[in-house]
Amino acid sequence: MKNLFTLFAAVLALTTLQAQPLPYYQDAYNESGEDLREALYDIIKVHTRLTYSSSNTDTWDVLKVSDKDTTNTSNVCLIYAGVSVDGPQEYNNGQGWNREHVWPRSLGNFGTSQGVGTDVHNLKPADGGLNSLRSNHEYDDLGSTGNAVNYNGSATGNTYNGSAGLFEPRDKVKGDLARIILYMDLRYEGAGAEPDLVVQEALNSGGTTHAVLSTLLDWHWADPVDSFELNRNNVIHTMQGNRNPFIDHPELVDYIYGDSTNVSWNPFMAVETAPARSHLHLGPNPADTFLNITAQATAPFTITNLSGEQLLEGTVNTGNNRIVVEMLPAGSYILQSGEFREQIIIAH
Repeated sequence: MKNLFTLFAAVLALTTLQAQPLPYYQDAYNESGEDLREALYDIIKVHTRLTYSSSNTDTWDVLKVSDKDTTNTSNVCLIYAGVSVDGPQEYNNGQGWNREHVWPRSLGNFGTSQGVGTDVHNLKPADGGLNSLRSNHEYDDLGSTGNAVNYNGSATGNTYNGSAGLFEPRDKVKGDLARIILYMDLRYEGAGAEPDLVVQEALNSGGTTHAVLSTLLDWHWADPVDSFELNRNNVIHTMQGNRNPFIDHPELVDYIYGDSTNVSWNPFMAVETAPARSHLHLGPNPADTFLNITAQATAPFTITNLSGEQLLEGTVNTGNNRIVVEMLPAGSYILQSGEFREQIIIAH
């Protein structure tokens, strides 16, 4: 096991990535099924309805902070192109960046008036050409049926199939986009003048639906929450007033859409049960001084920070294990053991 104290300087920056104080979600504790869904909806529906474009704080202003390039803070990161561009340039008569509605407006029957159309959780900076190319195509894996998407002559990693109405984003942002779609499904339930957005398995069903649910769940588990996404969630909470629960508590995806829908959600002992990861369960998460880990087989494990730097390593044995984590600064980390990979939060 490495000497953790020699690594503290490298992880002090993570103290700004502290877990959202648990009281934000306390009304959803110990709920399950539709009651859990309703409790989370009641929590996240409370937020400021921003304007799309105005002289006051609008969606442009939020995106310039929430999606800024951490290596060049005057730039914003473009979701499909995978590059950063001048943030203050904004639209600039079509020469700058624009705003992608991840859940397309035409698949929700909404415009850009205050409310669903200006919810910044659903907006990402994008290149205008790639935004138009994605259009209202639904997300799915395309494999060999997809056409490569280029930006300024270079491959982006995105593919699309216009005739099938499908778009597959680059791997690095698949989880981010999946969690946005799931947020929109949870947040907009048809109350008042708002649409009832429904994520489902079937493609091209029209109305206010989006697919493909099983693909989105796979992307969520394969591309875990990272520091960029955590910071974006914090910024939007500060400027719009609500959070994306699937970023703060990735395990909620399983409680809302997966195998744990009939299990009461306890954020102190919630476990990830994604396919091929059930050989190891852990809790509490967030943790303070230790993690309890139950393993079905002896296996090595590592704990890394969100930059990939290894801070802890060891072995879990079959049965119950206790891993001391009190020496780690408060923040977010990744625990991995074989195929099991989960974000853990240390909250002293």
